[in-house]
Amino acid sequence: MNFLQLSGKNILVVGVANRKSVAWLTAKLLLDAGANVLFSVRSEERVATVRTLAPDAPVFICDVEHQDQINRLQQQVYAQVTTLHGIVHSVAYADYSAGWLPFHETPRAAFLQALDVSCFSLVALANAFKDLLDPE
Repeated sequence: MNFLQLSGKNILVVGVANRKSVAWLTAKLLLDAGANVLFSVRSEERVATVRTLAPDAPVFICDVEHQDQINRLQQQVYAQVTTLHGIVHSVAYADYSAGWLPFHETPRAAFLQALDVSCFSLVALANAFKDLLDPE
C-alpha cells in the first residue's frame, strides 16, 4: 500500500534520540512506506542508536546549533542524493544545567538557546537544503 506516495522519495529525518522518539516513529512510518530515509543526529551515541534501528540507512552527525555543521550536513546529504523530497525536523532542546526551574525562572540565555536549537534550526536547515528540495 502506497497511500502516502512516498515510495522511492528521499526524506531527511533530523532528531532521532531513541526508539521512543517522535522522529524515529515518523522515520519508521516513512521506511514502511518505501521512502529512502537519511538520518541526522547530534552525536556518535545517537548514530549507534539509529544504526540499530535502521542498519542500512545513512546517518550523519550534525549539531543544529552550529551553522558550519548544518553546511557540512548539506554537503554530505548531497553526496548521497541529488534531490530531497522532504525534511522531518524533530528537534527539541532545553537547558537543565541549573536544575528543574519553574518556567518563569528560566534564564534568558537558556531560553534563547532553546529557541535557537528547537525552532530556528528548522529555518537554518530549510535554507541549507533549499536547492536540494523538490519543488513539487
